[in-house]
Amino acid sequence: MKLGIIGAPEAQSLLHAKELGLDFVEFDCNYGLYGGGRAIADIARNQDAIKKASEETGVGVGAVGRWSSHILDAQGEIIPAEWNEVKALIDFGAALGSENYLCSVAWVPELTYYKNVTAAIKVLREIVAYAADKGMQTSIVNCMMGDNYIRTPELWRLVLPEVPGLGIKYDPSHSFVHGGQNGRYIEEALEFGKDIKYVHIKGVLQRGESREPQDWAIHDMIYAVPEAREYIDAHRLPDNAYDNPPAGLDCINWRAFFGILYKYFYDGCLSIEPHSSTWRGEKGELGVKYTIRYIRDLMILD
Repeated sequence: MKLGIIGAPEAQSLLHAKELGLDFVEFDCNYGLYGGGRAIADIARNQDAIKKASEETGVGVGAVGRWSSHILDAQGEIIPAEWNEVKALIDFGAALGSENYLCSVAWVPELTYYKNVTAAIKVLREIVAYAADKGMQTSIVNCMMGDNYIRTPELWRLVLPEVPGLGIKYDPSHSFVHGGQNGRYIEEALEFGKDIKYVHIKGVLQRGESREPQDWAIHDMIYAVPEAREYIDAHRLPDNAYDNPPAGLDCINWRAFFGILYKYFYDGCLSIEPHSSTWRGEKGELGVKYTIRYIRDLMILD
């Protein structure tokens, strides 16, 4: 196994990972408002500097990702401009030695359920083939950000058999959307462990049932109508209802989850995702260091 961290697509991220004693970094270059509106061509200008930093530090690029990707139009056809961005990102990752491409497919409201699924299968086959040609494994994320809907067992059972080579990027914290306070990550990992090809490490604390779908909708409204932020924020989840603390200081049974990974001989990337509004600055750095120690203790495969 390799332990890494998500970072900005720049050389400094590799230097920071080296200081932390990590093996790799993950670059997520997301669509639209989730990616800051940056084109892949702009991000790729850092390629030479990143490659040099990788050679000097020994820290690799474990994955590049682009989810919340609205790659299908209202008729379910591939949007050329976004398809070109996806290919450019895969090319960027391949040039940096990345072995993983992480993706999603956004729900198209104009299409029926059946047409959404069949259109997703079609585009995922294209993505998997293009990435495989570059020597990269494609995994679909189980996060709902940006209307990604292929993130539950019901959809995996439909899609995975129809897209040979597609894996799952699994983050147990997201199963709280599916299963409330206790989540369904044990059940999901036991059923789909053979399909898990990449893992995110992110803690979660939650009071009561999950409201993540509603919270993502509110998040999107703030970007769409920024002048209404103060009013919208007043109707969001209170700060004491949900948090993503460092893994090991949360309610996920990481030891049991790792037991399932080993059941399926998982020996891939473990990518730390700092994702808390309360663990920031010096406190956030202490949290990352704690997670590194905690997860290293669970790693029996090198």
